[in-house]
Amino acid sequence: MGKPAVARREAERVKPPPRALVEARKRRQATAAPKRSGAAGRQRSGKSEAARPRSRTSGGLTATGYSIMGVTLVMFLFGMVMIFSASSGTALRAHGSSYYYLLRQAVWFGVGMAAMCALAYMDYHRLAELSPLLTAISLAALAAVPFMGTEAYGSKRAIELGPIVVQPSEMAKLALLLLAAHFYSRRADRLEDWREIVNPVLIATALACGLIIIEPDLGSMLIVALTVFIMLFLAGAPMRRLGVLAALGGLATAIFIFSSAYRKARFFSFLDPWKVAREGGFHIIQSMIALGSGRISGLGLGMSRQKFFYLPNAHTDFIFSIIGEETGLIGTMAVLLLFGLFTYLGLKAARRAPDRLGRVLAMGITCMLGVQAVINMGAATGIMPITGITLPFFSYGGSSLVICMCLAGILINVSRQEAETRERQAGRSGSAGGDMRRGDRRASPSPARTGRGARVA
Repeated sequence: MGKPAVARREAERVKPPPRALVEARKRRQATAAPKRSGAAGRQRSGKSEAARPRSRTSGGLTATGYSIMGVTLVMFLFGMVMIFSASSGTALRAHGSSYYYLLRQAVWFGVGMAAMCALAYMDYHRLAELSPLLTAISLAALAAVPFMGTEAYGSKRAIELGPIVVQPSEMAKLALLLLAAHFYSRRADRLEDWREIVNPVLIATALACGLIIIEPDLGSMLIVALTVFIMLFLAGAPMRRLGVLAALGGLATAIFIFSSAYRKARFFSFLDPWKVAREGGFHIIQSMIALGSGRISGLGLGMSRQKFFYLPNAHTDFIFSIIGEETGLIGTMAVLLLFGLFTYLGLKAARRAPDRLGRVLAMGITCMLGVQAVINMGAATGIMPITGITLPFFSYGGSSLVICMCLAGILINVSRQEAETRERQAGRSGSAGGDMRRGDRRASPSPARTGRGARVA
């Protein structure tokens, strides 16, 4: 038998490896080369990648943050126009310049804008930790008002430090809101206990309300008390505890109102202002005349008649009335739309907040500014008592404007924290996914071995 025949029989006896194993080898060889080249590329560029900073959301604002800032600036600019229109005559008569109140408000806007930007980039958790210190400072300032305050309209509410006028009750609103959010968000599961509710938030709130009543300033006291009550409600306090607190607060307010015939007449004058047209009803009547005169499109900017010594405090408490007189129903609806949009954005930031503190804080800020706006507009339209509360972002007042812009900055910060949390979670899920893909530590199948039939006999 010749050699070719022997070689042919030997080749027939050697069986080739299964086709599946051959294809598996080819696939591994095809993917091995890109992995090696990728590893080499990473080694070459590892230094540059380490030096390249990762993009972070913390460097900028979210869409919600930009929207909150935009709405805030629109309300301020609208308010500046109306403040100048409402105060030019009074400023010229009292200070010799029609631009007196406008320029002072512009300076306070610069301070408020700086504060809003700083708080937008300051972690609200750190700010909440500072709330006890801020509360102590605001209580000390309130205690100094009866001794160092400047009297106006029969009450002392502000402290003058040279050209700077500070209203401590505005500071107390911010400080107590932060204090309530800080403690109640951590005690959400323990609010059945009165000690957790009272200490230290309600103690500080009672002290602040008592000092504000001494001024006296019923409107600011109501806003402070309502703010803390709302924060307690948002933190999840039981309704029976809230009912007891509401009853006690209502009783204390009623005692304060009925203890003075003047306060009683002024508080209830909105029920029938024409009955006391020369006393407590005068403001409400002039405000309703201003709103009615504006009709649909208004009398035109600068054309208000009620601001000329008919409507007291036209650029502060009754700025909404001047808006209605000069811009009509269109202007007042624009104000309502802006506050509605701000409320929506605040609740959106609260819904997307990364933790309970952020949710409680954002919702508390939104509710506080919304309640203050409703009370001011309700007093201007004659459906609520006059309490001397300013319209947020619109009314003249340095302390009020700065605090409102601080609150807007905290809202922006909450929206930024939500974006950063989503980015970190996305990064963790991405790395987890990579680890899951690489995390199978089982030995990879060894290269395909030839079967028993592949052995050469």
